[in-house]
Amino acid sequence: MVTTGVFEKRAVAFLDILGFTALTKEAEMNNGRFNDLFGLRTILDSHVKFDNDTLAHSVPDEMKPRYIFISDSIIMSVPLQHDIYDGLIVIVIKAIQLAHKLLEMGYLLRGGIAVGSVWHDNSNIFGTGYIDAVNAEKTAIHPRIILTDKAVQHWNNSTHFGISLSSTALCFNYGDAMILDTLCQEYVLIYMRAVLEDTFKKYRSHILNNLQTKAPGSSERGKWEWMAAFFNRALSQYDINVQPFDEFPFPKH
Repeated sequence: MVTTGVFEKRAVAFLDILGFTALTKEAEMNNGRFNDLFGLRTILDSHVKFDNDTLAHSVPDEMKPRYIFISDSIIMSVPLQHDIYDGLIVIVIKAIQLAHKLLEMGYLLRGGIAVGSVWHDNSNIFGTGYIDAVNAEKTAIHPRIILTDKAVQHWNNSTHFGISLSSTALCFNYGDAMILDTLCQEYVLIYMRAVLEDTFKKYRSHILNNLQTKAPGSSERGKWEWMAAFFNRALSQYDINVQPFDEFPFPKH
C-alpha cells in the first residue's frame, strides 16, 4: 500500500509517559530515583524484544511494530494492512500492553493513534499520519489513548483480520472520543484469576499513593483521579474482586 516513494499507509501511535519529567529531575540528584529511571528504560527496551520475539512464526516481519523511544515519548507504527493482518489492531494491542506495564511501575500513559501516510525507518519517522498521532496526544488531556477520526473510521470498517478476540473489547466510545481500554485484561498475559487480582491490587496501590501525595486541585492529581474512576470501570467490566475507589465513580456516557 505504498503511497509515494518510501511513504506508506501505516497505523501509528504517539505515546507519552506522564510524570517522566519529575522522575528525570530527581534521578539527576538521587541514586535511588536513578535506579527507578534505569528500570523504566530497561522495561521499555525489553518490551520491543519481548513483543517481536514472542509473536507467532506465522506473523510476517512486516507486521512487527517499529519503535522509537525519545525520552518520555514512545512512537510505534506498522503497515495498515498486510495480507490478512490489520495494522491498527496490532498498534491498539501493543499500546494496551504498554499501558499495563507502565502502571505496574506506577506510571500513566497518554497518547494518540492515527492512520495515514508515514515514512518510518530505523531512526526516524515522518508523515501526516505521525503528525495526526502527535496532535491527538496533545488533545487527550487525561491519561487515555484516543483514536483520530480516520483511525475510528478504519476501526469501524475493518473486519480485524488475524485477531480472534472480539475487537469491541479493546476500544469504546466515551464522551468526545473513542479511547482504548488500557485496563483491558485480555492482553496482559495473565491467566490465573488470583494473579489478575494481585496485579490490580498493585495498580490500586499506585493510584492511592498518588491520590494521597498529589496536591488537591493540581493537574497531576486530576490525572490520577481520572485513572481511579477508569480503574473502577475495569473492576466492574471484568468482575475483578478488588476494592474500588467509591469517591471516583466512572461516568456512564
